[in-house]
Amino acid sequence: MKRLTFGVIAAQVSDIEQREILKSAIETAQGMDIDIAVISNIYNPNEPSDVLKNENNIYDLILSDEFDGFILISEAIINTQLKERIISHLSRKTDIPVIAIGTPQPDFILPHFHYINSSDEADIEDITDHLIEVHHFTDIHILTGHDFIEASYNRINGYKKSLEKHGISFHEDKVFFGDFWLNSGRTQAKKYISGELKKPQALICCNDYMAYGVLDTFMEHNVDIPEEMTLVGYEYVHERRNHTPLLTTYQRNRRQLGDQAVRLLADRLKTSEYGEFTPMKGRLITGDTCQCGAKREDIKREIKELQTKATYDFLNFFSQLEHRLTECRNINEFTHCCREFRYLVRNADRMYLCLYENWYDKDLNSDNMIRYDLFANEQPVLFLKNQFTCLFRDEAAPYYFCPIFFSDRELGFVVVRFNGPDTYDHIFRNLLKSISNGLEFLRMKNDIQYLIECQNVAEQRDTMTGLLNENGLRSLFGAADKTDMCIVGMKVFLFEREFSPAYQKEKVAALKAATECIQEFCSKNDLRARLKNDTFVCLMQRKTPPELLAERLCAFLCQHTGYMKQYGMDSFVCSAFRCSDESYSKNMDILQKLLSEQIHIISERRLIKQYMYLNELRTYIYLNPEDTFDVDKIHEQYDVSPGYLRSIYKECFKISFHQDCISARIAKAQYLLMTTSFSSADIAELCGYSDNKYFMRQFAMKTGMTANKYRAI
Repeated sequence: MKRLTFGVIAAQVSDIEQREILKSAIETAQGMDIDIAVISNIYNPNEPSDVLKNENNIYDLILSDEFDGFILISEAIINTQLKERIISHLSRKTDIPVIAIGTPQPDFILPHFHYINSSDEADIEDITDHLIEVHHFTDIHILTGHDFIEASYNRINGYKKSLEKHGISFHEDKVFFGDFWLNSGRTQAKKYISGELKKPQALICCNDYMAYGVLDTFMEHNVDIPEEMTLVGYEYVHERRNHTPLLTTYQRNRRQLGDQAVRLLADRLKTSEYGEFTPMKGRLITGDTCQCGAKREDIKREIKELQTKATYDFLNFFSQLEHRLTECRNINEFTHCCREFRYLVRNADRMYLCLYENWYDKDLNSDNMIRYDLFANEQPVLFLKNQFTCLFRDEAAPYYFCPIFFSDRELGFVVVRFNGPDTYDHIFRNLLKSISNGLEFLRMKNDIQYLIECQNVAEQRDTMTGLLNENGLRSLFGAADKTDMCIVGMKVFLFEREFSPAYQKEKVAALKAATECIQEFCSKNDLRARLKNDTFVCLMQRKTPPELLAERLCAFLCQHTGYMKQYGMDSFVCSAFRCSDESYSKNMDILQKLLSEQIHIISERRLIKQYMYLNELRTYIYLNPEDTFDVDKIHEQYDVSPGYLRSIYKECFKISFHQDCISARIAKAQYLLMTTSFSSADIAELCGYSDNKYFMRQFAMKTGMTANKYRAI
């Protein structure tokens, strides 16, 4: 008969709270000859994520018939969709006992769950007792969590119970609600610093993160802890050496929870009844935020943990594993490479890569999986996914099932076994990510269809921008609907400067900005391309007048500072026209002719003696249209009279200086109307107008229509 197998259902078990529960659960299970299979995701985002959705497929293992009991670490699971998935699976396993660790949650409970938890109330009472009995404090504040969470009130009750026990009156105005995160700690600290609240003798923060928020803010404002106020945290998240002074905090008895969860499950299977469970208090971990000071043995243990973490952080960050895996040509080379880097996994004695038999296909995953040993050079083994205990060894041990996925492709999982009551930490995610990325590289190398697709993309796409190239645009032009089609073109990088490495780097950045402009200007269904002569072309189904589209594209580029700051107003031209029934080549000839006519106009301007200064001024105006420009002050920079500056400006650009300033503001307004939902009043303010009605009049004069009509076209 096989040994008992208990599944631990958790999330992101690299967190310290889960690791403490697991260590004691594993230690007890090994002593009772029981295997532990830990099912957990790696990233555990609060909100659903398309990139990470496949990591939660690991929880489908719950449906396996291999389990004799489950331990659910409920508070670790925060994603609503994941909760629903786990509840759905466990509702089909009502014959399997479940010990749920944590506070019962209304949306995360089934009739056959048996809940156990440490006592928040008793722990906070213990902390308050310490402050009263050891430090003789009577003025104590408490900062708890959200006002809609049961745990927040349990912790208040413990505080209240201690006060009443010592004959100290309880006052509601000494109780504060937060969010169990740094933010509410910072907010509380600022109230003390500003004098809004008088500092008490002590503040109890009902988790460490809020206490760290208080500590960090006090340090920034030179508030002396504990001279001005004693501070105590709760939950001991093992991060106190990142803050100063060293926090006095309280460690919940999570080790008892792990130990008792295993024992209660074993009792239930043996006698059909759960044994007795009485929560035990945790222990105070003293630090320098109270007068007790830190204990030497606690500091030694924390330093040892930090040193171990630093060692493995260094090994993982500087390893060449990911680079080496991308060079592998087959799965044998891949597994051999992983074996060379087995030292990256702390204290593990076995690690298996379990891939779906068809992991490299786009088809539905097979029920069959192949096990590859990443520590020993053993032959691969074929097994059924839900019969995973065939991976287990002769003696009882913990096994961690970790998802392997890439984008929307689920590849399988990695199983890590430890000799003793150990767990992996956050840095282990780097290894899993390297394996996932390496497998995707390996799949692409062996996927002929993928290589063909890549070749097609290279033939029809511009490699610098990702837009269509000449071939791609030409091939799609013939099939495109020419009804109401406008061809809009923009040529950039006119009058190139002398080549240099620095200039080439600037040009790449400017090209990126111009590409972003085109992407923003076009809608989803428009075709957009970059031709070899730095001409961008857009094929757009619009009833909008072509001249308005050209004007609009010009306004868009003026707002992309990554291009404008490098090249300025005279470095680009825009044109548009209605597509004719002629061939692709004929239409492109028309576009090039229109663009060339505008380039000729700019070339003529450049012959004017003061042109470089004038263009620099004009570029600045269009980059900063909200400014108020006074020609009487500007002329001083160019050593000419105001009247002469106005004269040569109009001669050069065929528009007065004042009118061009208005045009710059209207160009920005056009851009904001097309890319935001801001009101006209908001846009007026952003463009430098203090009077919305005046803005509306000028906009109508410049464009021939109201702002609302412009936005609708």
